[in-house]
Amino acid sequence: MKQPLLYGIVISSFLLFSCSKEEISNNITESGDFNVITLESVKLNDFSSDTSSRASYTQDAATVFEQDDKLGLILLDAKDNRIDHISYSYISAENRWNLDDQTKYYSSKIKKIIAYFPYNSSLSTEINTVDKLKNTISISTDQSDQDTFKSCDLLVEEINSPSQKLTVNLGHAFSLIEFQSEPMTLQANNKSYEYNVELQNVKMVIGETDYQLCNINGTYSLLVKDGFTVPADDFRYFYSLGDDSYVKTLTTAKTTESGKKYVFPCKVKDGYKPEYAAGDFYCTDNENENVVIVPRVATTIPEGLTCKGIVFHVMDANEWGTFTSNNDLTADNLSGYDGNHGLVISIANGNPFGTMTVDYLKSSVFNNILEIAGNLTTFTGYKLTQTLKNFTESAEFKFSALDNFKESIQNTTSWYVPSFYELSLIYDDIDYLNSQISNKIEGGVTIDAKMPTVSFDSDDNALDGFIVIENGNNVWAGIPGENIRPISAF
Repeated sequence: MKQPLLYGIVISSFLLFSCSKEEISNNITESGDFNVITLESVKLNDFSSDTSSRASYTQDAATVFEQDDKLGLILLDAKDNRIDHISYSYISAENRWNLDDQTKYYSSKIKKIIAYFPYNSSLSTEINTVDKLKNTISISTDQSDQDTFKSCDLLVEEINSPSQKLTVNLGHAFSLIEFQSEPMTLQANNKSYEYNVELQNVKMVIGETDYQLCNINGTYSLLVKDGFTVPADDFRYFYSLGDDSYVKTLTTAKTTESGKKYVFPCKVKDGYKPEYAAGDFYCTDNENENVVIVPRVATTIPEGLTCKGIVFHVMDANEWGTFTSNNDLTADNLSGYDGNHGLVISIANGNPFGTMTVDYLKSSVFNNILEIAGNLTTFTGYKLTQTLKNFTESAEFKFSALDNFKESIQNTTSWYVPSFYELSLIYDDIDYLNSQISNKIEGGVTIDAKMPTVSFDSDDNALDGFIVIENGNNVWAGIPGENIRPISAF
């Protein structure tokens, strides 16, 4: 099952199965038409808000089903005796649920159904009520691992007077406790953007018991049984942001109810603004395309902005001077952002280099700048990329790596292929950069462990050509077939 997301989804299913009476061997059938129980739709109702909560919550955690997830039905008669226990598997390509055992048929003897997720094949035959089903789930105090957290999230519905075609509305059997920052405001270009920050070292303590929380898109969550008491006198929660640490308590005890969420706000000091650093989100305003850099601690990209890339290196004045000098640039159209300069990696891949040979690059394209192209210790990606872009196309040469990166971003260089040195800076923080992309940017593509650079070896050996980095090492040269990953400077 996938990581919790923002909204539950509707899963539709249409399945009809018939056979002759002679083929029936299952104990829940009777004379008449013999059809399997079909799931017309499976809906997931999210946690409802606790009206006495001290903060509103807008980033609900819900479940998205994925291939081969299993849902169970407990079939009961009029006296709540177990008739059968059947399972369905989710087929994601067809967006439907399929009955695993096609010999299980609907019967009018079925007077009640308990639908639940995830399916438990070893469920005791004594389980015939929702409460008994809930008692089969053991909730851990350490839910920091998302798989552990999800295993505690029992979804259930009791269906009275069921029919052969079912609409299932699953609800959360337990309660959800959440900790999240209050919205921060980012001012840029005379506009305001709200975002929540990802807190650090979040922990909940009751008496001597520490509860380890699950981080879901910057919201820290804990599932507890309904009827769980959060006491006023012995409850504390901790969190930090930057250099500041906080501890909070509760003024009035709370007792949780099934299917409800209880949100505890985590206020931080007014005016919190981290320095620009690797991991910041390089965005543009959807209205006028002005650049806005969103702090790396944001849990999501604020509404009204589109993320173009992730900052992976911030330059000091000396580095910026070296960068502009190496790449024949001036500061006329590159005044920086809020007085800062840096490098940005795109959230998407480009193409392979295109049509060319090593010999042609050495003799014609890079022939006057081979020494610059072979320098592995500085910023040269922009200059070398411009050389490729500006060279006349022919049957022997076509540069197509950036064909899908024609856009112009204000106060930013065009996208270019990184040099060996620039790509090395990316690999220094690749795990962190990939976590920013995969967890916070919808549709973002993580950075491959093997990528080409525009740096060029011309020492007349077997490794002549564009230098490729794999797992941080120079491993290959030639005309690589891998996609490049564009970067830009501001």
